[in-house]
Amino acid sequence: MKVKTSTKKEEAARILASIERVCVDLAKSTFHVVGLDADRKTIFRRKFTRDSFLGWLQTADRKFLVVMEACAGSQWWGQQCLALGHTPMLIPPHRVKPYALNQKNDYNDAEAIGEASRNPKTVPVPVKTLEQQDLAMLIALRQGHIEDRTALANRIRAFLLERGIALPKGMAVLRHQLSEVLDDGTNDLTQVARTTLRKMQEQLRELDDKIEGIVEAMHKMTSLNEAAKILRTVPGFGPLIVAALVAVIGDPKRFKNGRDMSAYLGLVVRQNTSGDKIRLGGITKRGDAGLRTLLVHGARAALQTIEVCDVGKIGNGRLRAWCLSLLARKDNKNKVVVALANKLVRIAWAVWTKGVAYNAALA
Repeated sequence: MKVKTSTKKEEAARILASIERVCVDLAKSTFHVVGLDADRKTIFRRKFTRDSFLGWLQTADRKFLVVMEACAGSQWWGQQCLALGHTPMLIPPHRVKPYALNQKNDYNDAEAIGEASRNPKTVPVPVKTLEQQDLAMLIALRQGHIEDRTALANRIRAFLLERGIALPKGMAVLRHQLSEVLDDGTNDLTQVARTTLRKMQEQLRELDDKIEGIVEAMHKMTSLNEAAKILRTVPGFGPLIVAALVAVIGDPKRFKNGRDMSAYLGLVVRQNTSGDKIRLGGITKRGDAGLRTLLVHGARAALQTIEVCDVGKIGNGRLRAWCLSLLARKDNKNKVVVALANKLVRIAWAVWTKGVAYNAALA
């Protein structure tokens, strides 16, 4: 029996020594782990609980490349792997799906994650720092409050429209005219309706205060970050865009050039080319949709300064001339806005990686 036990331990040690990467299918309470060797063969399969998997990583005799899908909880596990000396690799879900060729089960999903990690074109998701996670949390919370405010405003408009009161579009118009409507005693609003609408108006103000408070908190956090100070010099980049960039991108040096970072954010042109036929469509819209929306809004704000003959942070150099030329050639202003957003992301990559402020003369 002692010989057999010794043989089992030696076999287990040999298997662990042959593992080239550990592939984990994350879940809430139980994880399915697959170990692949250098020849892509599965040599290790095991089911863990959360605590047992963390203990296994802590007591491992060697350090592994731990591959996971970028999903809920993956950032925390990536941080734990780094703290224990392992190398985490978070794979975007859309890169894993093409490799899920077998029937759906957790072990096959873990193997698909491992196969996706071997593709050199797979760009892993970086492990965020605690500061980046805080910024990402605030951004998501702000977006949630904005959606709640929009839903509440639409509800107020619908209630008023049922009483024959139609308000123009726009949140500012609603804030301004709602009080006038509620104070007007000649309309068809009953006392119950007025009381209910005043409560909804108060909820609208509370949401405004919450959104403003989050923006102020993000501004304070980014004001202490040296990279954020540099990014604030880019035209159209305010505290929201800078905070979102720092939270989503993390380290810009993981991109070879500015175009790669712009492609990561979905701002490059979609191609559908076959043979000699080159078809170019709209932007790919990959990556973080919220950040891309903020970048487009920032580009629109920067473009407005040019249209009112104010050079602003864009300056009076080649970038401004390029924008004016594009405005003259394109019949759709939105195309110019998106093209400028793409250009500004490339500029942001350059100033971020070099650690220098934006210079309008060089842009």
